[in-house]
Amino acid sequence: MTSSTPPDPKLYRRVMGQFATGVTVILTQVDEEIHGMTANAVTSLSLDPLLLILGVDKKAHMAEMLQRAGVFTVNILRDDQEPLSRYFAGGARRGMAKPEFHFVPWGRAPRLGGCLASLACQVDGILEGGDHWIVVGRVTDLYEGPPPHHPMIFYAGRYRQLDPAHADPAPELETSPIPVHIFYDAWGDDIS
Repeated sequence: MTSSTPPDPKLYRRVMGQFATGVTVILTQVDEEIHGMTANAVTSLSLDPLLLILGVDKKAHMAEMLQRAGVFTVNILRDDQEPLSRYFAGGARRGMAKPEFHFVPWGRAPRLGGCLASLACQVDGILEGGDHWIVVGRVTDLYEGPPPHHPMIFYAGRYRQLDPAHADPAPELETSPIPVHIFYDAWGDDIS
């Protein structure tokens, strides 16, 4: 049953925090200046063509920079790069000491040296999304850093690391007396 009052934004944030994400630094270059921003609202959108989407706060300086540059890179952070995430999330404005990092020239927008992986993108579209812009990026190049591949995770408002050795099994789920039909459009199969 749906409530007549809208959900509480703080509860919404907590509930969405249960969805673990990776952490990225978005980079773009306008003239000779490189602009960076931490983002975890990044997801794959399409394999044909290769597209991803990125959420950017409308008040963020990056929104204007992406429109001007027309290109950007998504740099997926390793589990030991929390200082970079914090720095590009506004730590520089709050007087945080600049962590060690460097940029690698890569087409029209640089990539972040030492990251887990990078995707070069051309802005394919910018859509309304409430207080954010939904930036659609057409992937033009890919980079995968050397092993080990241990990503940084953001979950429940905190930075985390994967630890497969301590993974808990999922709890037993109750079965429903109502028959469930799952349709997989890609294959046309009906699994009951």
